[in-house]
Amino acid sequence: MDPMSAAIPYDRYSSLSPGERDGSIRLLRLMPNRDETAVIECQLFNYTLESGKGTHLYEALSYVWGNPDETVPIKIGEHCFIKVTKNLHAALLRLRNHSFERIVWVDAVCINQADDQEKAHQIQNMTKIYGQASRVIIWLGEGTDDSDQAFEGIRNAAEDEVTDSLEEANREPILKLLERPWFRRIWVRGPIFDNLCGKALKHRSRYFRKLLQLDAF
Repeated sequence: MDPMSAAIPYDRYSSLSPGERDGSIRLLRLMPNRDETAVIECQLFNYTLESGKGTHLYEALSYVWGNPDETVPIKIGEHCFIKVTKNLHAALLRLRNHSFERIVWVDAVCINQADDQEKAHQIQNMTKIYGQASRVIIWLGEGTDDSDQAFEGIRNAAEDEVTDSLEEANREPILKLLERPWFRRIWVRGPIFDNLCGKALKHRSRYFRKLLQLDAF
């Protein structure tokens, strides 16, 4: 029997605390499963980003939604589900641990997409949400031989502090990687990207910025 056959659409978003509106968000508890083909099971809960506290113990996912007409259901709680795009579903499958829960912030699920006022407010807070996460995870999509070669070239160049040049053999795979939809998002080159560089890329951010200036744009 399909485990989702008795599930009902999730429409039970609790209100974000009015008195803590600027720092009130929801987080997703991604439940573990050793079966990689099992339905993704999650729990949603409210959380407050306290000013001046620094980082918080959650991971923020940066990704591209993908085709809104191609969706997969994930379980929220015991009997409800939310439909997410295939690209997000693939990312959650990769994030799901075999043994331990993971606490993540994912805009498509943690923001009530039926509440325009909430969406507008949460979008304004994205710099804060990404900036205070313990880690930012960038999902570019499923790996390929070309993307593996591209990342190897990036790693090699980032470790070489003398040269700013790319090996010719790696140039085409890197340019192909930069054609992925994530790099086309306007805010990638804005303030949020500064946080992504600082948290997700660390010492490689200098070289990664150079990649963004290549002909892929």
